[in-house]
Amino acid sequence: MASPVPPDTHAVPVKERDESLELQPFLDEIQGDAVMHTQGLEAREAASAVFCSLARRLSDGEDVKLFRALKGGIGAILGACSVHRGPSRAKRIGRDEFITDVADHLNIKPDQAFRVVTAVFTAVRDRIPEDEVAAVASQLPADLGDLFRRPV
Repeated sequence: MASPVPPDTHAVPVKERDESLELQPFLDEIQGDAVMHTQGLEAREAASAVFCSLARRLSDGEDVKLFRALKGGIGAILGACSVHRGPSRAKRIGRDEFITDVADHLNIKPDQAFRVVTAVFTAVRDRIPEDEVAAVASQLPADLGDLFRRPV
């Protein structure tokens, strides 16, 4: 009689399991915003749209630092953008144009995109050191940098 085969407990490498433990709360925090439900948006899609626009506004070095500061697979969303990224890097635009970019990316109204941007910025800044928050905000125009900074 053949002995039963034990379940494969090593099917998912430990590193991947650790990443999901950090990524899922990040996505859950964003998904909890009411605009996500009313617009039928998924948190990963919203984060990607905001990260696309944000990465385009940062210098190459600063976007890499932010990518590294976002642990557990969160930074991979930042690095996966193909919609807004292009040859024009570190483009300084104001808050309204940034929000319009996100609205266009998600095909929603700008006032709804503002809520999405706020939810994603909050989830990001809660997960990175204060010096990285300041470094990112310093590369943004004042009105957008203020939105990114931690509330005082």
